[in-house]
Amino acid sequence: MSHLYVTYRLEATPGEAAALAEAILLEQTVETPRRVAERDAFVRDHLMGRIDAISPAEDGTRVTLALPMLTASADASQFINVLFGNTTLQPGVTLEDFDVPPSARALFRGPRFGVKGLRERLGVPARPLTATALKPVGLGVDALAALCRTFAEGGIDLIKDDHYLADHTFCPFEARVRACQDVVDEVAARTGHQAVYAPNLSGPPDQVFRQADLAQEAGAGAVMAAPMLLGFPTFHTLTHTRLDVPVVAHPTFAGGPRIHPETILGKLFRLYGADAVIFPNYGGRFHFSREQCARLASALRDAWGSYRSTFPVPAGGMKVERAGEMISFFGPDTVLLIGGSLLEAGDAMLERTRALVASVEHAASEF
Repeated sequence: MSHLYVTYRLEATPGEAAALAEAILLEQTVETPRRVAERDAFVRDHLMGRIDAISPAEDGTRVTLALPMLTASADASQFINVLFGNTTLQPGVTLEDFDVPPSARALFRGPRFGVKGLRERLGVPARPLTATALKPVGLGVDALAALCRTFAEGGIDLIKDDHYLADHTFCPFEARVRACQDVVDEVAARTGHQAVYAPNLSGPPDQVFRQADLAQEAGAGAVMAAPMLLGFPTFHTLTHTRLDVPVVAHPTFAGGPRIHPETILGKLFRLYGADAVIFPNYGGRFHFSREQCARLASALRDAWGSYRSTFPVPAGGMKVERAGEMISFFGPDTVLLIGGSLLEAGDAMLERTRALVASVEHAASEF
């Protein structure tokens, strides 16, 4: 029988953990007392799952459960439900990790493009990629297009919407996408540098799917979406059936559930099809450690069955001056997302953007 192996950290002593592990096992499978579930032979033999391991952990106990893929593989939302559904309501339980059997490949294909495919789209075979964001929210279409032109002329590879940009009245989605895409195409025709513009998809599923169609019709080379805002099933549909361009996943709202960052951002986002994943880098506005960031980047890029590697995108208050350090830490298969540090340059933004691109090329040449 095929199983989904899920590891939780419990705020419990080893003596308390066995009873709690049994409770979680039942909650995440049959949601009845064991004696009720075992009345039916099929339920007992195929849907109960088992406790695979219990071991001491820092600040508690680590428990691994083997949950039947038969219950998890019905659809993209049921998988999340089995992984960490009702147990999110149980205090003192954190989802640490999971692994999926080969049978899960029928439900999830992971990134469609990944590191290799995104590099091919951008025409950048080896060095780290550069990225920035169009912000702040509140600017109109013409102002954002002007910013987009500056970044494209400065040599940035990936220019994305800020995640706060939605289908606002002051900056409508379709007008913004067409204006920004026209700009990057015009700069490419004039300079030879083809930046990729990635608009942010936002809203209920029908609106998001319309935006995806509009973005692709306009020629956008990628899109951005926030899986935790859209919901994993909608994100799964986008990446698996609705889009023919790479998808950058934004981490907003991902800090809410009790799930390790490297698991939700590194593994779940990758499993559901993200080609690049933005996450808070150490030393920025958020409090991720160097160790967390290293584990997250590994979860995105390391070999995992047939799944393509996903680009790590460290971000969150990064400075132009840190580009070399970040490349040294994360390696060449990285997207450096730097926004405010460029925007602060004002009239000198084009020169500062070119300085960032030159520093990345210099740092990459030392590998």
